[in-house]
Amino acid sequence: MNTFLSFAQKILSEAKKPLHYKEITKRAIKQGLKTQGLTPWATMNAKISTDIQKRGEGSVFFRSQPGYFGLRQNVTAEIKPVRLKVKVRKAKAVGYKGKKISIYLNTKQKGDIAEARVAELITLYGDEGLSCYRPLSDDEGIDIIVKKRGEAEVAYVQVKSTFGDTSRGFVSTVKEKTIINKRRMLMVFVYYDLTEGDIHEHVFCIPAPEFLRLTKNENKKPGHRVFTVSLNKPDKSKYAEFLIEKRELANKILEILNET
Repeated sequence: MNTFLSFAQKILSEAKKPLHYKEITKRAIKQGLKTQGLTPWATMNAKISTDIQKRGEGSVFFRSQPGYFGLRQNVTAEIKPVRLKVKVRKAKAVGYKGKKISIYLNTKQKGDIAEARVAELITLYGDEGLSCYRPLSDDEGIDIIVKKRGEAEVAYVQVKSTFGDTSRGFVSTVKEKTIINKRRMLMVFVYYDLTEGDIHEHVFCIPAPEFLRLTKNENKKPGHRVFTVSLNKPDKSKYAEFLIEKRELANKILEILNET
């Protein structure tokens, strides 16, 4: 078993209750977990989340609430696992519950809808308070500015959305000139599922340097980077490390802000 997962299983077995992934990581490091990255808690969260997504009920872990994980063997009547929704189905109609979206909805409006939903998720969830702002002027590449309450540090978010009926997957093209090669520049890829009327349960949140590294060898249109991931097995893609539940987006941004 993966080192992170084996330590997580040991920690949770000892705790006999769900713990936040940051607490799991803290205890694991004290017990000897060796890490090299700046954000081991982010790796821990990604490893456990991917294991749950890939194995489903066959995973030894479960998510009790956003950011908290426990062991299935410790589940009591009072603690019920939260199942990750990984629904991939062919839709017979484009639109929520069969109702088609407006034919007058244009690309900009779709982008605004997705950006507003992402800002809402960042504001609603998180271990610390975050505030979201939209640039007053058109700063191509920065859709949302995220700030910790009471502090000056900010992160910059570019939201790329795909609208579809779950048969298409994540498909986005990003202009290189809009990407700031800094870790506080985050590329957030969301899939707006028209059969559900909301963005997919999982999103990709990728720091700009990592996104540039992962897409540098693709022979695509000059000056552009292409992000393509199937909804069938997103955890098998080369971006799997950055796949998170949408309600964990705020905590992911907090991790980036807390690095320095």
